[in-house]
Amino acid sequence: MAVAFTSILLIPSLNRLLLDEENVEIREKKFHLLQLFRDHRDIFEVYIFLFLGIFFTFALVALVFPLPETARMFSPQLSVAGISGYATDIFGNAVGSFSVSSILLNNLIILVVCLVLSLVYGAGAILFITWNATVWGIVFGFTVKEAALSSNMNPFVAFGLSVLPFLPHMLTEAIAYFTAAISGGVVSKAVIRERLFSEKFHHVLTDGLLILGIGFVLLVFAAIIEVKVYPLLG
Repeated sequence: MAVAFTSILLIPSLNRLLLDEENVEIREKKFHLLQLFRDHRDIFEVYIFLFLGIFFTFALVALVFPLPETARMFSPQLSVAGISGYATDIFGNAVGSFSVSSILLNNLIILVVCLVLSLVYGAGAILFITWNATVWGIVFGFTVKEAALSSNMNPFVAFGLSVLPFLPHMLTEAIAYFTAAISGGVVSKAVIRERLFSEKFHHVLTDGLLILGIGFVLLVFAAIIEVKVYPLLG
């Protein structure tokens, strides 16, 4: 219910932002890669801070609540990471058992789902993005707290020390999903407002595909970090 209500409340504002982004695209006469980032900087910042806010909120809940209570209330989130009851070495052994290709394939499915949801309903991908933020928050907070308690360490100190190495991968992967949400949402608005195959529609579609291509590159980079770098840190 928390995921549903958060997403429902965010959709009107995000739809308005996507409409503004489409207006910006139409006003651009020439293509510049740097200008593309400037045009969409505001909505990227909105998605990033929304994601971080949800992530840290749910991580805080996992740190504050007792482990058995967290495992009971957030079993759907924990089951996504293969955790039932108590956590295992999710950022070490669990990650190390997967290849870059398998991680990338799983993340590509999420990217495609975000794109389809945005194409069908503007800001519809926010439901999926919110869900992923809650999963990462609960799993990370739960895992860190269990490790801290087993080593007689303050869970909040352990969280502060652990979250910094984790953020680069998390944000890289999350921003990749944002590119799908933004490109799909902008193109969705253009389909409604512009004549298909017109010059304006072609311009919006080209920029949307370029943003999506950047997201794919970020997704590959995130998969390499997850499989090759994190096991070394463990």
